[in-house]
Parts: sequence; structure tokens; C-alpha cells
Amino acid sequence: MPTYHTPIYTFTFSYENATHCLLARWHGTVPDADLYAHYAELMATAEAHGHCRWWLLDIRARSWPTPSFRHWMNTEFAPLAQAALIKPLSIAYLIADEQNEHIAQAGIQNVRHNLAGHDVQPAFFNSEAAALAWLAQQQAQDPAG
Repeated sequence: MPTYHTPIYTFTFSYENATHCLLARWHGTVPDADLYAHYAELMATAEAHGHCRWWLLDIRARSWPTPSFRHWMNTEFAPLAQAALIKPLSIAYLIADEQNEHIAQAGIQNVRHNLAGHDVQPAFFNSEAAALAWLAQQQAQDPAG
């Protein structure tokens, strides 16, 4: 099995008080094992900030999620998010233009359907402004705030 060495700067995130959003950026390719840890960090941060349910995840520099990662999102992360955050989790994925081709694939459509069953709502954007606008719209439509 190969050994991966992921520099710490490949993943950064913060909670933005002004927008009540969790913003995360991957600055390069990372193995699935690191992604699991990154999502655990995001969940812990979300819980620490009032169960923050509006996330912008910039995956433009990251490799497209593998089938095993997508399976993990469906079977482990989504149920955890549903239990921990109680209300729907809206995730705006900021993707690169060349990643658009992946969105229509059957595997991604299945993931979206399965995540919806756990109150996880993913959406994909090529513009950060559009992604933030969608998150603001999700907040405005949420009576729980």
C-alpha cells in the first residue's frame, strides 16, 4: 500500500461569522484517508458553531471523489451529519470547469439522491458568488435559521 504525505496546507477551513457558513478549500490532491479526517474536522467545527449547516467546499484543486469516498459519504458521513446537525445540511461545492463532466454521471446522481435521504443537500457551482448566494437562499428558506 502506498504511503501518502499530505502537506498541511492542502486543506484550510474557517467558520465565517458574517455569513454563518463553514468555508473549506483543498489546495491540491489528497488521498481518501485525509478527506475522511478533513470532513471530521468540518463536522466538529460545525457542531462548535451552533450546528452550522451551510458549507461551501472548494474542491477545484482536489481530485474528483473516488467511488469509495462517495460510498463513505452515503453510508457514514450523511447519517452522522443528519444526527449531529439535526436539520438539513446544505453543501455548495465549488468546482472547476473541467469537473463539470462528472456532475451528470450516474454515480454522482445516485450520491445526490442518497444524500437527500439523510437531509444532506449538495449543489455544484463554478462561481463562488453563485455558491454563496445559494447558501444564503438556503438560510433564508430555513425557518430554524
